[in-house]
Amino acid sequence: MMSFLIFATLIICILISIPIAFALGIASVFALTVMGHIPLVVVVQRLFTTNDSFPLMALPFFMLAGELMTAGGVSKRIVLFASSIIGHFRGGLGTISIVSSAFFASLSGSNAATVAAIGSVMIPEMEKKGYDREYTAATVAAAGIMGAIIPPSVLMVLYAIIAGVSIGDLFIAGFIPGVLICITFSIYNWFICKGNKNIELAKWRGWKEVGKTFISAFWALLMPLIIMGGIYTGVCTPTESAAIAVFYALFVGFFVYRELKVKMLPKIILKSAVASGIIMFVLNNAGLFGWVITANNIPQNLAQAMATVSSSQAIFLILVNIMLLLVGSIMSAAAAIPIFAAILLPAAINFGVDPLLFGVIMVVNLCIGTITPPLGSDLFVASALTKLPIERIAFKIWPYILIAIVDLLIITYYPPLSMIMLKIL
Repeated sequence: MMSFLIFATLIICILISIPIAFALGIASVFALTVMGHIPLVVVVQRLFTTNDSFPLMALPFFMLAGELMTAGGVSKRIVLFASSIIGHFRGGLGTISIVSSAFFASLSGSNAATVAAIGSVMIPEMEKKGYDREYTAATVAAAGIMGAIIPPSVLMVLYAIIAGVSIGDLFIAGFIPGVLICITFSIYNWFICKGNKNIELAKWRGWKEVGKTFISAFWALLMPLIIMGGIYTGVCTPTESAAIAVFYALFVGFFVYRELKVKMLPKIILKSAVASGIIMFVLNNAGLFGWVITANNIPQNLAQAMATVSSSQAIFLILVNIMLLLVGSIMSAAAAIPIFAAILLPAAINFGVDPLLFGVIMVVNLCIGTITPPLGSDLFVASALTKLPIERIAFKIWPYILIAIVDLLIITYYPPLSMIMLKIL
């Protein structure tokens, strides 16, 4: 009965458009009131406890570093470098959009930021070279899902905090799945474009141009190595690495590329602070919600219920994938992770799924949701960049969604793909 009351309250709040953070808080306080024997001072204590986390400090730092690198002219240099290598191939600009998104993902940690940064550079160029406008928008939007899969990833930081796993290990586990998506998307793009004679091919400018663009993009390409290298070698924690990334982004923006201006800083800091504050407020209330459902044994009961349906790990994972794909298509990934990690992770552990692998599966599922019509957030960003209605982009993005789902199944049912890097390092 209590389980029904908690989730009914949450669903009603969401349906009447109450922001997810408040919906989680209302459902939690209502449950505590009905339970009666728990003093409401627990609400304040749990809200404070959730934020009292050193790893959580990595979140605002990574978001600020991504904003600084975006404003500092990083995206266009990454695009120019990728263009010098593969721009002369059939479908080259589409592949550049995908590969550049993968590179930029290792700087921003955000889907929407990746779509906006790469899309603003690549969409006009692709249209100029004869690419179909709808296909261009769909390609850029689809490539954006790597923003939260290839480390560093804001969503992975959220999951790691909820699940109590190492942020660094989760970053490592997400690397190869992100590369897999990049490769499969690039193959599809080549297949679609190879017979299109309307696409104008760029000229091969030689290795001298490759070297020139590499030097220009060197400082941008070095940033992920600094971030991840510091974490993997144990020189610094993920939080310290995120802070270093901010100082590095400031240095590159002001003194190397010289596109970052002092007058731009207040807007950049405010934007990242607002985004971080929203996510942390959601996380606060999700921590309280997670404590309430755990106190009522809801995750444990769910695990037992799923075990009665089937004792097969494979069946459990396919049910989880279906659920999370649906959730990701209607709900913000940043809001979904705190809720569903708390509910599903105990069941996953009960079925013998590694918490790190489950984190990768959850993030990939929810990222696919960001490009799933009609509510995918990346579609709205691509629509704003191209001035196209979402329904026209949606028609061309379905093949990318199906490819991403195939990649998801590979990631789900072949764990070494995610875990091999952890064993090597």
